[in-house]
Amino acid sequence: MGTSKGYLPPTGHLWTDTKRAVSSMVRNNSSSKAIGKAISNFSKANGSNNSRNKGNSVIATSGSKIMNFGNLVRSIGLNNALDQVGLSHLKGKEAHAVFEGLLDYFSEGTNSLQQSIANQAMQEYMEEIMGSVRDEEELEEVFVKLDTDVFIKDYITKYIEVSFFTNFAEKINSMCKDIGEAIRMQGRIREFIRLEVSDSYKMDGLQNIDWRGIEGRTYIENKCEEVWGIFDMWSDLE
Repeated sequence: MGTSKGYLPPTGHLWTDTKRAVSSMVRNNSSSKAIGKAISNFSKANGSNNSRNKGNSVIATSGSKIMNFGNLVRSIGLNNALDQVGLSHLKGKEAHAVFEGLLDYFSEGTNSLQQSIANQAMQEYMEEIMGSVRDEEELEEVFVKLDTDVFIKDYITKYIEVSFFTNFAEKINSMCKDIGEAIRMQGRIREFIRLEVSDSYKMDGLQNIDWRGIEGRTYIENKCEEVWGIFDMWSDLE
């Protein structure tokens, strides 16, 4: 549950407000209003120390890699796409080994907290869409059917979830009476984030973006900011 072990959120008045909002969220049994306020405060605190921008950049780089690879699979097939991105050694291997190799290729290293969070978000999301893949043909089909708009929305959503719990899962768990309550509370928070994004996210009908260069990365960075902004309204609620 969560990923916060050993990590303490930064200090500063915005982080103090966020910690207070998280405590209030737990005491109020994770009502929508309390969750929204906590995430909104977290978004603003994250922006105050440039963590949000750094996270957006990491998401943009890894996300554009996935989009470019998906385009290659659709146009030249899985094995040729592996050749194109320098992963020829994965050809002919079992689907699980190819999946692990692709995860490593899409990842941005672990030199920063934002990179670690983005990597975990990607792994969780890719496992959701590829968890039942049994062979090369099914793996190729996943990328052929990968919807660009949906992927970007879901990947950013997953990043926000993982980022929030990296900072506050330990605090949430410590305030719950038992593990069952903590699991239910985390589930409500995840559901709130997903529904808020799904209700407000603007699908752009993407077509001719160059995912290999700055155009693709800039697009995803802008979408990250757009998604963080979805939660702004909650901070003003009393």
